This record gives sequence, C-alpha cells and structure tokens, in this order.
Amino acid sequence: MIAQIVFSLVLLAILLMAIVQLRQIPLVGAVVIGAALFGGYLIWSPEQATAMAHWLGVGRGTDLVLYVWVLISFAVMLILYFNSREQLQSVTTLARAFALAEARPEPEQPDDPDKTARC
Repeated sequence: MIAQIVFSLVLLAILLMAIVQLRQIPLVGAVVIGAALFGGYLIWSPEQATAMAHWLGVGRGTDLVLYVWVLISFAVMLILYFNSREQLQSVTTLARAFALAEARPEPEQPDDPDKTARC
C-alpha cells in the first residue's frame, strides 16, 4: 500500500509536468499523460495488467508494462532526435544568414604599376 501511494505521487508529479509542457510539445505531452494515467490504473489494479497481458499474448503483467515502457521510451527518443535535428538545421540557417549579413567586401587595392608592366 505504501509503494502504491509513493508511485502514485510520482506519477501525479509527472502528470502535472506533462500538462504544463503540453503546449510546447503536444505529442510528447499527450503520450506522457496517457502513460501516466495508464500507469496509475495499473498501480491500483495490478491484476488488470496480468489480464491485459494474457489477452495480448504476453505471459505476465510485469512483462507487458516493461514492453510498453520500452516502446514509449523509443518513441520519445525518436521525437527528441527529430526535434534536435530540426533545431540544428535552424541554427545552421541562422548562422549562414548572420554570416552573410555581416560580410563586408574587401576594399579594392590600387593597381600596382609594377604588376601591370610585367604582364
């Protein structure tokens, strides 16, 4: 019972963080909210995890929770990877634009009479 309360409090904190972040990263926030709600359901009725696992063809409820956790973790990593690539592309574009805006043409050198005479 104590573990269920502690786990529920942790999930509640995660749920609140996900709700706050929902506007910034909607897909990740929605997945985290769904996972937190699903986790809270399984914390308070662990026999349902086993029933769902048997229905899905997985041996134990613990294995089902582990598989779902791995899938969600990979999905979040993939989303973060794509966001990181997008930010890197934005920084590159911004750096190029800044470099072009700050570029100054080289001042022209006066013609050297010695060079023209040699040609």
